[in-house]
Amino acid sequence: MKNPSLPYQKALQAVDILNEKGIDVWLTFVRETSHGGDPILPVIYGSTGLTWPSALIITRSGKRIAIVGRLEVEAARAGGAYDEIIPHDTGIAGPLRETLARLDPQQIAVNISKNDVLADGLSWGMYQTLLDILASTPYAARLVPAEGIIAAVNGRKTPGEVDLIRAAVKATAQIFSESFTKIHPGMTEKQIAGLFHDQVHRRGLGYAWAPESCPAVNAGPASAMGHSGPTDIVLERGHLLHFDFGVKLGGFCSDIQRMMYFLAPGETQAPAAVQHGFDTVLEPP
Repeated sequence: MKNPSLPYQKALQAVDILNEKGIDVWLTFVRETSHGGDPILPVIYGSTGLTWPSALIITRSGKRIAIVGRLEVEAARAGGAYDEIIPHDTGIAGPLRETLARLDPQQIAVNISKNDVLADGLSWGMYQTLLDILASTPYAARLVPAEGIIAAVNGRKTPGEVDLIRAAVKATAQIFSESFTKIHPGMTEKQIAGLFHDQVHRRGLGYAWAPESCPAVNAGPASAMGHSGPTDIVLERGHLLHFDFGVKLGGFCSDIQRMMYFLAPGETQAPAAVQHGFDTVLEPP
C-alpha cells in the first residue's frame, strides 16, 4: 500500500501485539462516537466517527474486520485499516455473532480497565449490550480486558507518529522562544498567556489541553500552582515565572514546562536557591 494510513499501520502493529500476548481477538465495540468515542478509535480507525453500533475486530492471524452500518461502509473502506468490511442494516447482533463463530476465539479482548483511562473506552451500557448479544454463545465467558494491548499500541510509536510528535515539540519550542523575547515585568499572567495563544492561532495549531489553562502561567509566589488558568497576578522583578504548555499537531501533543527568572533590582545573578531548574534569566529593562 502506497503511503499507508496511520490506522492501517497501527492495526498491523496490533496483530503483532496480539501474538505476543497470546490473545486471539481484540474487539472494539462502539456507537455514536461523536458524543464521546473510545479513546483508541482515532488510533485504529481514524478521525471519521461511527454512528451505528460497530465492531472493529483485529485477530492474531492478521484478519482486520469492521462491522459497521451500511451507510458507513465507504468511510470504513477509505480508512484503509480493515480488509474486510461487513455492513449491517437491521442490527449488529447477527453479523457480530456470525463473525465470532467463524473466528472461534478462545479470548476476546475488550476495552475495559480499572487502571488506564485510555483502555477503558467500552461504556457500561455498551458492555451490557455486548453481553446480551453474546448471551446465547460461548463467547460471553471469553471476554478479557484489552488494557495490555492498548498500552502497547499507544506506547509503541511508528516512525510516522514519532515524526508528528517531534513536529509538535519543535513548534512548542519555537513558541516558547518567541514568547520569551516579549515577556517583561508588569504583564499579567493572562497577558503572558495571550502571547502563546496568538502564536497557536497564527500557526494553525491546536492546544494540548483546554486553552483556558494552556499555557499554565505562574508568576511569583502568590500564584497557585497546578492545573489552573492564568490570572490577573502581575509579574514583578525577582519573580520566578513558570509555564506548562503544549500544542496539538496531527493528533499528537507536546507537554513541556519551562521557567524564567527576572533579576530583582541590584541583582547580577539569580539567587542560589533558584539556580537550578530555570531556563532563562532576564535582567530588568
